[in-house]
Amino acid sequence: MKRTGGLAVVAGRALLVVTGLVVALTAPLLSPSPGDWTALAVFALALVAALAASAAVPWERLPDRAPLALPLVQVTALAALGRTTGDLAAVCAPLFPLAFVHVGLHLPRRTAWWLLPAAAPLHLLTGGHLDPRAVAGTTAAACAWVLVAEVLADLTRRHRAVADRLSRDARTDALTTVGNRRDLEDRMTLLGPGDTVVVCDLDHFKQLNDTHGHARGDQVLREFGAMLAGSLRRGDHAARFGGEEFVLLLHGSGTGPALDVVDRLRATWAARGGATTFSAGCATLDDATTAEQALVAADAALYAAKRAGRDCTRSAEAADAWGPRVGPETTRQR
Repeated sequence: MKRTGGLAVVAGRALLVVTGLVVALTAPLLSPSPGDWTALAVFALALVAALAASAAVPWERLPDRAPLALPLVQVTALAALGRTTGDLAAVCAPLFPLAFVHVGLHLPRRTAWWLLPAAAPLHLLTGGHLDPRAVAGTTAAACAWVLVAEVLADLTRRHRAVADRLSRDARTDALTTVGNRRDLEDRMTLLGPGDTVVVCDLDHFKQLNDTHGHARGDQVLREFGAMLAGSLRRGDHAARFGGEEFVLLLHGSGTGPALDVVDRLRATWAARGGATTFSAGCATLDDATTAEQALVAADAALYAAKRAGRDCTRSAEAADAWGPRVGPETTRQR
């Protein structure tokens, strides 16, 4: 279920429950007649039936505004109760704004205008009087409902945008704009058999810093991060592991295709005039391997690539109780 749609449905159910509780708590203060108690029982059954029906609706397949059905049920039930009982209209009419608060907080902007054509006449019918005074009161109330809903919708949209930006910033390496260590740790929990972890390290990076300065080193890191972000397949992920070391998570690739991906990245980096080469180690998960073990093995494979002369890729084969063991079976070097 979509995040906004799912929350709107949950909040819509809460709206029905709260409405029922408020009516149940306040109606006895008006000393209902036996007929009023019958109407209250029907009102409660209607809300329960709406709640049960909402559980069977495939909301995730419906448009974003589909949860509008729940506040529509609320105002319809309130209007029916107020119109049937008369005295209980004093309890029902003040609860109409709750539907618009719900719409403003949980549904797309301007959805209040979709609810208004039904809510305004139902509010007018709740009181049972169709004189000019009642029409004027309902019109003024309707304007307030829409205004409140639109203000809440705008504030909610702004809040979500800020929250999304903060969440994205918290998971992004500020220098290279790829994922950071926190983002990597979260994404590693999603890895499974057949996925491959690749650890890349820029060769002789300390020498580059010492010779050309840290500003130049930072520029190389930015360029390498941009190359990774722009060259990986959709669904794959790159993160800065620390310093000049990066980790790639390649989904469903297996060792052979992962080596091809790294070779393609190496060719792309060289074609862009990369200031230095990079070495890499990779490890593919199987049923007996955790993501953390794969990371350890890929890191060990990286150091084997360094010992092999750098600017190459070495792989480690997944096995039970996998540790920092490097499989010598695969080496690729330019």
